[in-house]
Amino acid sequence: MPRVQPFAGLRYDSQRIDLAAVLAPPYDVIGPELQESLYSRALQNVVRVELGKDFPNDVPGKVDRYTRARDHLSAWLEQGFLVRDDRPGVYIHEHTFEAPGAARPRRRLGAFVGVEPVPHSRRQVLRHELTLDRPKEDRIKLLQATGVQTSPLLLLHDAGPEVDAELDRQVEVAPLCGEAEVPGEYGRERHRLWRVTDEAAVALICGGLGAAQLFIADGHHRYETALALRLPLVLALVAPLRRGDHVILATHRIVEPSPMAADELLTALSGAGWDVTTWPERDLAQLKVRELAADHHAFVILGADTIGTASRRRQESQKGAAGLDVAVLNREILEAVLRIGPRDAAAGRITYSRDPAEAAQAAVRRGTVAFLLNPTPLDAVTEAARSGEVLPQKSTYFFPKVPTGLVMMETP
Repeated sequence: MPRVQPFAGLRYDSQRIDLAAVLAPPYDVIGPELQESLYSRALQNVVRVELGKDFPNDVPGKVDRYTRARDHLSAWLEQGFLVRDDRPGVYIHEHTFEAPGAARPRRRLGAFVGVEPVPHSRRQVLRHELTLDRPKEDRIKLLQATGVQTSPLLLLHDAGPEVDAELDRQVEVAPLCGEAEVPGEYGRERHRLWRVTDEAAVALICGGLGAAQLFIADGHHRYETALALRLPLVLALVAPLRRGDHVILATHRIVEPSPMAADELLTALSGAGWDVTTWPERDLAQLKVRELAADHHAFVILGADTIGTASRRRQESQKGAAGLDVAVLNREILEAVLRIGPRDAAAGRITYSRDPAEAAQAAVRRGTVAFLLNPTPLDAVTEAARSGEVLPQKSTYFFPKVPTGLVMMETP
């Protein structure tokens, strides 16, 4: 099994700076508006490292956002805003958050550790979806420039209850080293961070996680960056698989450009055996798709002046990953009807949004077609991972994202 180790973290000094002002989401969910907002919160906001701005006079490799990220980290260390812990430890993170449609706040408790990045062929750290080249190239450049892993993976573990019990115990006895309340996607989110250096506790946590099977929930590109650079450890927040507070949201698709208008596509799908309906409002179409989720593949299809749904009953012959909505959409609609294959997706012909309103607006604004999906169930994700099947890119959106900036890992 992969090595799981404590590490001496690099983190903000909460005595000198307001942690809420310097945290940021991971790079892949930061759009231009959010980037601007994060820049304005504090001069030391980690977005300047995680996803810095590009400027017209940049010279790649000499003066660019990667060299600025390196310089920011150096300056913040020199100024005392960042501190290096003096010895390795495990960092316990409590994330309290509001989830869409939930009646109560949820709580995710996990441990920041260093995990050995082992090749996918070893089947020990299991992936569930494909990756794109461009994000990996970006993460490689950032890590080569800074030598710091800023944004952790989210891994899920199936270790026994001993690890969970020890995390709960350490929350009561370990020193609190950071606390922040920040705006989230669906309400306020609260973060608390404890540093654990007790040798027995660290050995129990790391030993238990090292003996468990690990699933990549979020951070496939970061994991493959670690593999490409042959890093000894990758920064990860590891949380229990079966604790019950994991949320998966749908990631919707926008085709750019589409060879068919939405109404033409609906007609073609009707001729191919799909049940097709048009709707006066997007909310009604989404409600119908949710109602059909248990026993139908169902999608909302949006165009400049079209709102429709396409559905068909699930087939017993389509098992595992091949029978999931994202795979059926790729295979039977994007590829078979629109002729958009994996190379087109990798080239940017498909873009993604977790916000259905944003996807709908993109379809209207760009004169193209958007697809709204139901979320992929957690059991289906882990089943696909265990069986060695790989889902299309952006098949899942694990919510909430682990923030960047709570604790970082320096890489030799």
